[in-house]
Amino acid sequence: MKRRCLAGLAPALFLFVLASPASAQKPASTAPAKAAPAATPVPAAQAAAVQELFKAVQMQEEVQDMPDAMIASEVSRNPGLEPFRDVMVKWLKKYMTWQAMAPELTKLYAANFTEAELKAMVAFYKTPAGQKALLKMPELTQRSAMIGAQLGQAHSDELKGLMTARSAELEKKQKAAAGAAPQPGAGKPPAAKPAAPTKKP
Repeated sequence: MKRRCLAGLAPALFLFVLASPASAQKPASTAPAKAAPAATPVPAAQAAAVQELFKAVQMQEEVQDMPDAMIASEVSRNPGLEPFRDVMVKWLKKYMTWQAMAPELTKLYAANFTEAELKAMVAFYKTPAGQKALLKMPELTQRSAMIGAQLGQAHSDELKGLMTARSAELEKKQKAAAGAAPQPGAGKPPAAKPAAPTKKP
């Protein structure tokens, strides 16, 4: 049974990937580009601790399996994507490789955990309890979401009422703002009427 410690990343990461091309199409700014600050290199001991953690949680296998998991998740929510499943998976596997992601993931983990914390996590995930957590956590996360959904569903009518009331409140404010807005020409003095032509005697 494969571990899915990264399962929760799939939907968010997929949406980010799809949104990125759109942002790349924005017109380039004419302002001179500012040089990006040089990244601080990860200390060797801390980088080694990160790599040990990746081995303990089988991060490389997770990254390699992620494209299939991501697309399966999206297709389940949007069946209309089914004809494009193989195209999307192939595209993700072309760029979302372990070789490409490992350096960035190393910097990410090193920026958020100290060497001591990384070593403590490694020690935990190497225990039977840690290995069981890797197996069970995705399922527990999914079931927790389902419990929350069930609790919310029981009171959904209340939420609908609150949203309806807020919608009416916003509509009222919009109408009030529109009524208070000055009309075209308001505040200007009336245009002078042309003088009537004088009759000659």
